[in-house]
Amino acid sequence: MKRFYVTLLVPFSMLTISNSSFSQQWVEMMRNPNANFYDIQNEFRNYWSNRPYEKGKGFKQFKRWENYMAPRVYPSGDMSLPSKTLSNHKQWENDLAAAGIPKSTNGTWTIVGPTGKPANGGAGRVNFVRFDPTNTNTMWIGTPDGGLWKSTNGGTSWTTNTDQLTVIGCSDVAIDPTNSNTMYLATGDNDGTDTYSSGVLKSTDGGATWITTGLNWTASQGRTIGRLLIHPTNSQILMAFTSAGIFRTTNGGTSWTNPSGTFACSDAEYKPGDPNTVYACGTSFKRSTDGGLNWTAVTTGLTGIGRLAMAVTEADPNYVYLLAAKSSDNGFLGLVRSINSGAAFTTRMASTASNNILGWDSGADSGGQGWYDLAIAASPTNAETVFTGGINIWKSTNGGTNFTKTSVWTSSTTTYVHADIHDIVFLPGNAATILTGCDGGIFKTTNTGTAWSDFSSNLQIAQQYRISISSSTPGKTLAGHQDNGSNYSVNGTTWTQKYGGDGMDCYIDRTTDNNMIVSLYYGDYARSTNGGTSFTDITDPTANGSEEWVSPIHQDPTTSTVAYAGGRSALYKSTNIWTTASWTALGTPTGTGNIVEFAIAPSDNQVIYALKSGTNAVSKSTN
Repeated sequence: MKRFYVTLLVPFSMLTISNSSFSQQWVEMMRNPNANFYDIQNEFRNYWSNRPYEKGKGFKQFKRWENYMAPRVYPSGDMSLPSKTLSNHKQWENDLAAAGIPKSTNGTWTIVGPTGKPANGGAGRVNFVRFDPTNTNTMWIGTPDGGLWKSTNGGTSWTTNTDQLTVIGCSDVAIDPTNSNTMYLATGDNDGTDTYSSGVLKSTDGGATWITTGLNWTASQGRTIGRLLIHPTNSQILMAFTSAGIFRTTNGGTSWTNPSGTFACSDAEYKPGDPNTVYACGTSFKRSTDGGLNWTAVTTGLTGIGRLAMAVTEADPNYVYLLAAKSSDNGFLGLVRSINSGAAFTTRMASTASNNILGWDSGADSGGQGWYDLAIAASPTNAETVFTGGINIWKSTNGGTNFTKTSVWTSSTTTYVHADIHDIVFLPGNAATILTGCDGGIFKTTNTGTAWSDFSSNLQIAQQYRISISSSTPGKTLAGHQDNGSNYSVNGTTWTQKYGGDGMDCYIDRTTDNNMIVSLYYGDYARSTNGGTSFTDITDPTANGSEEWVSPIHQDPTTSTVAYAGGRSALYKSTNIWTTASWTALGTPTGTGNIVEFAIAPSDNQVIYALKSGTNAVSKSTN
């Protein structure tokens, strides 16, 4: 990436920080389906107007969400349309059937990939990791928009059958401890709200089929579920911890109630060995001592909380750990612990200028992405051993008093784990084996974090921005993946990451497969003339930060050395894209905003159509 930014390190020496006008209000707004899309954009821009871009502060997460949402909102800013996609599709099918128009039976689709982790790359985001209570070789993982996946061999290979669910994002699964054929699925994406929840689904055949339960929502309600807990000895009792409060069933999901003291929360745990004691947290902490019927708030000693995550341990059932992110900038606020079953907490580590375990680097940077990635786990055999996840994974062996980094997203060694940690779990009964779900898939250590391995195997969960296919060799494909680079396949089967970061628009030269263009966000383009073995940065047509997140670039259909770049208010042209790649500004299409897409007529390269992001968006050039 050739664009450089100055990083400001602002010390935060106080643990107690109150909400202020500098808090990231856009975080809560983007989670609210009733908020106006343009108001959220303005709030985000206001927040960042006097701040430099910094890694690991949630900037990219918002821009990914914005890129998805922008073309799918009504002109008024109403964001309800994406939640109606499935129902609109079904209505379209019904209309065709009513009109006597049959579906085609000739179309056949097969997976091209990437299947699993591309060489040097990552598979895609994983929200959680869970185990069959009777067989730890059987594992389940959930993704934000790629369904629920199952492994029966400890993560060596994976399968899914959830592609046809109303919502294929999922944030947790709870399995009956006495009959693992009975399972409950929390739909939707709690961390990034890539998908909203349709409620809790139930399976009685080990996940082969799913039915709705009494907790049945429409995605347009904009709700999310952070955690499902099933009673360890009475499998008819299940609790869902959601953005709309706590829901409890005593009849296997047929009907649900809201207990007294319910509140919006995203994490929860039973006290080990005592199902009458239950803990829940969101931006505050509550506990129940009657199995979840009533909930009471407990003071944590923290203020200015943006989000909490919790951990308990069988090694000492009285322990409860809370990891807190700030509401102001989503960096590390503090880690507190209770040694009396959540009745009271003491601070184990307070925020300083050098211990930001939610930051992207060594702990000396400020801020973080606690609203998006926040995880904590405690060893089942040593109550003083704690792992936390933010951008990286950190380990403490003294109950959270201090931490050392045990995974590094920039590493090229066995300490590498892809950035953005969403879940950390110990293999049941094994204090040395830990698994984590992150934005690059699922990773595993068998030596308490000394070395990690990628276990994404054949997962098919990549989120792709753009694809390009060779004109001469159909199997050769180049694709830009969200947070997992630009990936290339020479045969439609084996994939290799050729360029890192967020892979955006791309193309393969129509005259030779050796030439290809890739790009990062904001139209940072690069070229290769040796089949992707190496890349050279291309000077930006503009580099003022006002470009589109995905800035399109296309090859002229007649002259292969000519390329056009959008993403700006005007169209830019290069006549030497494979050498010096200098740019000339052409005319500015009508309408407001930037060019989000354009097309060159194959029959006449003088005719170009442009689509802009604002009003009067569509225009045409004949010269």
